[in-house]
Amino acid sequence: METLEPKLVQGVTIQGLFDIALKERLSEGAWRALSAGGLDRSRPIRPTYPVATWLRWQNIVLRDLWPDAPLDEAWRRLGHTVMEGLLATVLGRMLGVGARALGPQFTLAKLDHAFPGTGNYIRSHVKPVAPCRAELWLSDLNDRPTYYVGVLEAVLLLAGATAPRCTLLCREGDSGTYLLEWSA
Repeated sequence: METLEPKLVQGVTIQGLFDIALKERLSEGAWRALSAGGLDRSRPIRPTYPVATWLRWQNIVLRDLWPDAPLDEAWRRLGHTVMEGLLATVLGRMLGVGARALGPQFTLAKLDHAFPGTGNYIRSHVKPVAPCRAELWLSDLNDRPTYYVGVLEAVLLLAGATAPRCTLLCREGDSGTYLLEWSA
């Protein structure tokens, strides 16, 4: 799905990852590369960032934290790490309380409203297919489908799912559909 606006990532996502989840984990070399790429830690996080910048920063993080991991596994880990940071923000803590109280099925139903809060270009649609099973369509995978596997696994864990599994069923252009499963 194309937007007429520039693709932007919300600052809360940037804050969660770099100010919280990775604050003590990245090497000095990675911080220098991020700074050269436009992440100015001496200034407050901006409300939004261009998605191209966000994607470059993700690549720096991958090379620094998981240089020897298979690429798909590194992307999955980054998805978990982004959620870890996002959920440690004030907004994320509030969302986390709600997700735990509502459980996996209801939390997934609310993702259609949550994804645009992380980036203006992301749309989703969740379709329950059975108890403990749903399909989720995402409009733009940024050519990083296993990153979203990590994000979705983290969402399911947060919502109290046991043994969550996330599988990419198909890709259609920039979009993709995932099968989400968990144990009761």
